[in-house]
Amino acid sequence: MARAVVSQSLKVVVLAAGMAHWIGEPKAILKVNSLPIILSLVNALQKIPSLTKISVVGPKEVLSVLPDLENLLKVQAFSDLWTNAQIGIKAVEPEQGDYLLLCAADMPFVTVESLQIFLEAAFQTGAEIVYLAVPISSLRRLGLTEVRRTIARLKEGVFTGGNLFLVKAEVLKNINSIAEKAIRSRKSLWQLGKMAGWRLLLKWLLSHLPIAGKVFLLSVSELEKRAEELLGCKCKVIISDLPELAFDIDKPEDYKLAQKVHTKTQRLT
Repeated sequence: MARAVVSQSLKVVVLAAGMAHWIGEPKAILKVNSLPIILSLVNALQKIPSLTKISVVGPKEVLSVLPDLENLLKVQAFSDLWTNAQIGIKAVEPEQGDYLLLCAADMPFVTVESLQIFLEAAFQTGAEIVYLAVPISSLRRLGLTEVRRTIARLKEGVFTGGNLFLVKAEVLKNINSIAEKAIRSRKSLWQLGKMAGWRLLLKWLLSHLPIAGKVFLLSVSELEKRAEELLGCKCKVIISDLPELAFDIDKPEDYKLAQKVHTKTQRLT
């Protein structure tokens, strides 16, 4: 049963240019459960009541598998991730009051329910930028016990980041100056730490000390406060057990695991 989502105008940008270099194909068209991953995502997004437009930014191999829908825009990708994000945003023509959801295309377990849980919680915060943190332990719910993810140890627990974030159209100008650097550093906690500032970086380093390290663990509220200082707007991190939105395909073993888990799930249903 679909969840009700707080009524907001939502436009989505799907970044689908990433390559599965081990087979020379875009990750978005890898098949899981006999369906290209990008179609599973688009199908789920289309069921969100507040959605008005989607732009998918990808190479021709990805765009060619997409259906022809009035609210689905097919945008040719460039090689640079932030450039792709910018042209995807421009394509959906954001207006005052709109929310933009930026997400990766290679989420093989995404569901409409997981998207709506995140969006409902995000809208209710009243924040202008919302990011998802997923407890690493919740990946077990999907049977992802073998997976390796980039993690952050915080006072509240051990988390991996979601593959999407929500931003209000009015504050897009605030993030342009640092977004490119942040996107390029998204897989490196060290680089992200340097962007956050030396005080937080020092505390993060001290948190790795044996025995005494726990005393120096950063909290979610500290990270939110620093993000607000950098971006000049209200920022919020949502902690939620949504592994469907935190697992993506970076390596061949990720793809094999996704296929294995889907096959196992089918046998149990």
